[in-house]
Amino acid sequence: MNTAAIAKSEIIQELSRIPEEELYIVKRYIDSILEKYPKPLSDQSLKGIWKDVGFEKLIDLEKDVRDVRRELQEIILNRTV
Repeated sequence: MNTAAIAKSEIIQELSRIPEEELYIVKRYIDSILEKYPKPLSDQSLKGIWKDVGFEKLIDLEKDVRDVRRELQEIILNRTV
C-alpha cells in the first residue's frame, strides 16, 4: 500500500473520533483545499451529449437495435470459415 493510501485510511479512521458538532469544521477545511484544484472530468454530466445528432428521428430505437442484432447473429451463424 502506498503512503497516500495509508494516509487516507488513517484520516478516515480518525474522522470517526471527531465529535459530530465539530465535523463541519473539517468539512469546511476540506472544501477550502479542494477549491484550489479543478474537479476531475468524471464528475461532469454527460446529459444531452447525443442531443440533435439524429437519434430523435428513430421512432423505436429498441426494435431497431434488436433487428440489427438479429441480422448480425444470422450473418455470424451462416458464415463459413
